[in-house]
Amino acid sequence: MYSDNKYLGAIFMVHFQSIIVLTGPMLFFYVRGILKDENKLYKEDWIHFIPSILYLINTSRYLFYSFDYKLSFAEKVIKSRMVMLEFDPVLFSGNIAYILRSLLAIGYTTACVLLIYKHFKDDIRRNLQNKIIFRWLLILLVFNCIMNFNIFYYVIKLLYNWNYNFGFTVVPIGALYFGIFCLLVINCVLFFFPDILYGLPRMDYSMAVTHQNQEKTLESVVIRRLAKDFEISNDKLKLIAQKLEIYKGDLPYLQPQFSLSILSNDTGIPSHHLSYFFKVYLKTDFTNWKNNARIDYVIQLIKNGESDKLTLDAIFKKAGFVSRSTFISSFKLRTGLTPSEFIETLS
Repeated sequence: MYSDNKYLGAIFMVHFQSIIVLTGPMLFFYVRGILKDENKLYKEDWIHFIPSILYLINTSRYLFYSFDYKLSFAEKVIKSRMVMLEFDPVLFSGNIAYILRSLLAIGYTTACVLLIYKHFKDDIRRNLQNKIIFRWLLILLVFNCIMNFNIFYYVIKLLYNWNYNFGFTVVPIGALYFGIFCLLVINCVLFFFPDILYGLPRMDYSMAVTHQNQEKTLESVVIRRLAKDFEISNDKLKLIAQKLEIYKGDLPYLQPQFSLSILSNDTGIPSHHLSYFFKVYLKTDFTNWKNNARIDYVIQLIKNGESDKLTLDAIFKKAGFVSRSTFISSFKLRTGLTPSEFIETLS
C-alpha cells in the first residue's frame, strides 16, 4: 500500500492471512516449550490450528484466481483502499478477517503472560540462567503486546477512521514503523544475549548411558521429575560430568564428524543443556572440550611410542582432526608446546 506497487499488493495482500494467524499459536507453543523444557505437542493442540484453517478456507477463492485478476484487484485497492476488504471471502467479511487476526494475536500474547505468571508467581528466579530466561520472556511478551496493540489500532484506523482515498497518514505509518522497531528489538536481544538460546536446563531426563557402554550406569543417580523452577545445581552438573566421562571411554570424539548434536543424541542430554554445562561448569565450550579430549589422546599415543611409527599427520588424523593447523594450535593451547617440541621433551 505504501509503495502503491500492484505486484507487491497482488502477492502479499491476501495470500498469507492463514499463515499470519499462526503467529499467535507459535508464540504460545514457544513460551510453553521454554517453561516446560520440551517441544512436545499434545493431542488437544489441534484446536490452536482451527483459526488458520478457517482463514485458509476464507481466502480459498482468492488463492485460485489468476495472477492477472490479482493484479487487477491490487490496482483497484491502490485507487480505493476500501476495496481491500472485498477479496471475495468465503466464510466471513474482510472487516472481520482483519480485526479477528489482531484480536487472536493479542489473545495469545495474553495467554503467554498468564503462563509465565503461573510459573513465576512464587518468585523462583534464583540462579543466573533462570533470571536470563525470565527477562527474555518478559521482553519478548512486552514488545509483542506493544506491537500487537499497535497493529490493532492501525487496523481500526484503517477500517473505520481513515479516508482510504488520501493515502497513508502520519499515524498509520508511525504505527507501522513502531511495529518494525519492536521486531528489531526482539532480534537484537537474541543477538547480544545468546545465553537465551541455552534454554532452561532441568535434569529430569534419564542419566543412564546410551552409547556403547550401556551396561555402565550411575548407581547413585536417582531419577526424579524435579522442580518446575529452572535451577541447575552443582550436583546436577556433576551428574552430567560423570556421564560424559563414561561416554568418553568409547572415544567417540575420534570421529572427524563428531558434533554437539551427536553427543546429545548418544547421551540423551539436550544440546542446550550441554551448552549450559560446558559454559557454566567447565568454563569452556563444546569445541574446546572436544579438541582437548583429542589432544589428550594424541599425548597418550606419543607417550606410547606411536610417534616413532607414525607421522605427525597420521597421528592428528587418527585423533579426529581434519586440519593440521587446528591440531597444532589446539595442541599448543593445551600443553604450551608444539607437537614437535613436546616429542623432544620426551626424548
